[in-house]
Amino acid sequence: MTGQRATPLQGTQPPIRVVHLVTSLAIGGLETVVLDLVRCRRRDVFSAHVVCLETGGVLEEKLSALGVPVEAIGTTGSVPRRILKLARVLRSLKPHILHTHNPSPHLHGALAARLAGVPVLVHTKHGRNFPNRRVRVATNRLAAWLSDCVVAVSDDAARVAREVERIPVEKVRLVHNGVDTTRFRYRGPRPNRDAFRAVTVARLDPVKDQATLLQAVRLVVDKNPAFRLDIVGDGPSRAALEAQRTELGLDRHVRFCGYQSDVEPYLAQADIFLLSSISEGIPLTLLEAMAVGLPGVATDVGGIREVIVPGVTGYLVPARSPEALAEAMLAIQADPLVIERMGQASRQRIEDEFGLAGVVAQYEAIYLECLGRRGRVRTEWAS
Repeated sequence: MTGQRATPLQGTQPPIRVVHLVTSLAIGGLETVVLDLVRCRRRDVFSAHVVCLETGGVLEEKLSALGVPVEAIGTTGSVPRRILKLARVLRSLKPHILHTHNPSPHLHGALAARLAGVPVLVHTKHGRNFPNRRVRVATNRLAAWLSDCVVAVSDDAARVAREVERIPVEKVRLVHNGVDTTRFRYRGPRPNRDAFRAVTVARLDPVKDQATLLQAVRLVVDKNPAFRLDIVGDGPSRAALEAQRTELGLDRHVRFCGYQSDVEPYLAQADIFLLSSISEGIPLTLLEAMAVGLPGVATDVGGIREVIVPGVTGYLVPARSPEALAEAMLAIQADPLVIERMGQASRQRIEDEFGLAGVVAQYEAIYLECLGRRGRVRTEWAS
């Protein structure tokens, strides 16, 4: 995929039709990746269409504003019926590439694409996808057998694909998630700090483990009563977390901000970014925070260690350990020079390794390579 760039398919305008298949368009890292791939594609080469296996969501409006059609299969019917319905949709859309995201769309999409005669199936594995559940592993393996390429967003996810799901090495590619560095600009340390402020941006869900984060905040507030935390996001755990905040006596210190379509103002008010997950791929929210110059304190799970360089851009701590999380938070806030140094290093790391333009280019190269193997493109001109 280096050195040459394939020409588009002949006789179509735009030439290469790509359909992204997701579960829904509820806000989340996976869905944002799809939005970015669609938004930043080369429009003279690739058209885009999004199909939801279940329902739409809040990102549907943004896709529509980009002129990208969205349709939903719906939640009714058995799995075989939904596969047949998806196959009918694919026959009508006639994509050259079906790009699936995470396990359920992968399995449905792999079988429907075979029925509909879709030439190429590319799948993105956005996390570990339950490697300890044998049924999940078996279905992932079946879907991968029907796929042309499986893209893992982290080394950790790629390792699961190769070693647990036993997907052939030649099918597995690593493409880290990326962030738009023109949108998330470096801003430097926050001036006139009246209190040390932290922010976390994540779905309020047990897998993000904000319960441990609140316990850590209690420990920090005991030593620094001026500490403040903004929790940006919504989800099924919100009521329980708000009750826990009150039980811990943190009502004055922790603010629940709900879902926000634009997180930049919240990042701009913070000195550090926190993430307490027990499982992750490459979290976009962490990349966005680092892009604006926030050091990160995050749990050492999934692909996070591929983003944070301990002692350089932030700290890694064990999952489910409020004591370790609090200790790292206190270590960063003890020295303003550490905040500035780590913030600059965070921005530089994003620019060097996690720029969105490079991510989109890698995916498009994979599309063209897979089509080339199917004899659907010519390689006549160099990039």
